[in-house]
Amino acid sequence: MRRRAIIGLMAVLTASALVVGMSAGVAGAAKKPVLCAGKTKKQAIKDINKAYKYFLDYATAQNAADKQPYIQYLSPPNFSQALETEFLAQAETNAAAASTTSVKVNKVKCAGKKAADVDFDLVLNGQVAADLAPPGEAVLEGKTWKVTGLTLCNLRALGDPTALEAGPCSEIVLGDAPSDVA
Repeated sequence: MRRRAIIGLMAVLTASALVVGMSAGVAGAAKKPVLCAGKTKKQAIKDINKAYKYFLDYATAQNAADKQPYIQYLSPPNFSQALETEFLAQAETNAAAASTTSVKVNKVKCAGKKAADVDFDLVLNGQVAADLAPPGEAVLEGKTWKVTGLTLCNLRALGDPTALEAGPCSEIVLGDAPSDVA
C-alpha cells in the first residue's frame, strides 16, 4: 500500500514537472525580441536602461555573474573566454570602488532595430561624474539587450588605458569580435 502511494506520488510529480517544463518552453519560445522600433521601442529603451543598471549599479548587481548576461561577449550567443577572464580580474581588483558606483542613463537613441546609442553618466559615491563616461552603446543579442563590448572596453580604459592595446579589447576597438568568440 505504501509502495503504491509512493509510486503514485512520483508519477504525479513527474507528470507535473513535464507539464511545467513544456509550458515554460512554449512560453519562452513564444517571446519575441524587443526591437528598438515601432510598438516595442519604449520597452527596448527600458530594457537598455536595465542592462546599464545591471552593468554599473552595485545596488542592482553586486557580483560579476549577475552582470555578465547584460554585457556583450560575456554570455551566449557570442561568448569570449578571454574577455570574461579580464572582466573577472578587473571586477575583483576594483570591488571596493564598484561598491560605491551607480549609473545615470540620460538618453537612449535607437540606431537601428537592434542597436542603440546611450548617453550616460557614472555616479561615484552618490555624486554624478558628468562627462567622465565614454559614449555608450547597446545591442540586442537574441532576446536580451546588452551593453556593448566596446562600452565595456572604453570604461576599462578609464582606469587602464593599456587595456585597449592588447587582448580582446584591442580587437573590439578595431570593430571586430574577440577572436575566441565561440
